Amino acid sequence: MVANSFKSFFKKHFDTWLKRRVPSSSHHKLSRRNIFIMPTRFGFAYLFFVFILFLLATNYQNNIIMLMSYLLTSLFISVMMHSFYNFSGLGFKSIAKYSGFAKQAINIPVTITAKKQHFDLTLSFANQHKQPQTYLEQCPEGNSEVILPYLANQRGVADLGRIKISSEYSFGLFVSWAVLDFSHQITVFPQPKKINDNQYRRTGSDADNILTTNPVNQSAGLDDFSELKSYVLGESKARIAWKQFARGQGRYTKHYQNQQGSLYWLKLTDMPNSNLETQLSFLCYLVLEYSHCEQQFGLDLAANGKTIDINKNEKVEPDSGLAHQTRCLTALANFDQHSSKL
Repeated sequence: MVANSFKSFFKKHFDTWLKRRVPSSSHHKLSRRNIFIMPTRFGFAYLFFVFILFLLATNYQNNIIMLMSYLLTSLFISVMMHSFYNFSGLGFKSIAKYSGFAKQAINIPVTITAKKQHFDLTLSFANQHKQPQTYLEQCPEGNSEVILPYLANQRGVADLGRIKISSEYSFGLFVSWAVLDFSHQITVFPQPKKINDNQYRRTGSDADNILTTNPVNQSAGLDDFSELKSYVLGESKARIAWKQFARGQGRYTKHYQNQQGSLYWLKLTDMPNSNLETQLSFLCYLVLEYSHCEQQFGLDLAANGKTIDINKNEKVEPDSGLAHQTRCLTALANFDQHSSKL
């Protein structure tokens, strides 16, 4: 109990000091201000052995053993300096926000800038010990990108904390490390779970949700062509009128009669199963399928008899396109987040 209290007290004050020492930024460069070095277990054992040699030399007044202890001490100090110079001068850059699906790896790219070759680098999340690490045996001169995967167990929004970069180069006597804050935040969408369309029809209480056609299986090409409209950023490239574009007439998108005449609402109350996470997984699957089919749809996450709170993103008005898909997935990730922990 006392040990845990002391550990929490030390960690709290260390984090406060670290925020002042190494503040959050999208770009960091390693220097004496943010590099920490200490001996490894092997380094402490080596130092203890040198100390024993020194005691033997003074006890027996043996100049050869004394010289050996001095040489080993000089090597110890030289390796410490070498470890620092191998680690210093590296630049790290990464953007802050990422998104992905639960039960899948979300890749966090980190760009490394080096003016010389560096060796034996390990990247990991400082406060996420169960997450995989990325190891670089050699970091070449110039810019290179490494991927640091994050395995998200559940949906929601979370701060990943600092990234730890460490190295035991050379000889394994010292470990050099830095904990850098890029303000990484991830939005984890629910894991898509396929829903039986007949099951979805059977539970829908709104007549508008009983589909006469299956939008999950239909494609835009099967609808009746209606008109061409100017291209809007975010629309699917599959709808671009390539013939007109090739003739130099500009960029237009094809619109179809069924898409314009049918607006579907995806409702949380229409989802089968009483488990909230399963219902959100079903909705996630439908959002992806409807977006793939370029079907206009809206999202309603209000429970039965509950007033919709727009500020909590419980309702997304009907639309289509990639931006609309992202809005819907983000609403699913944020919905009632206190019930889900990453």
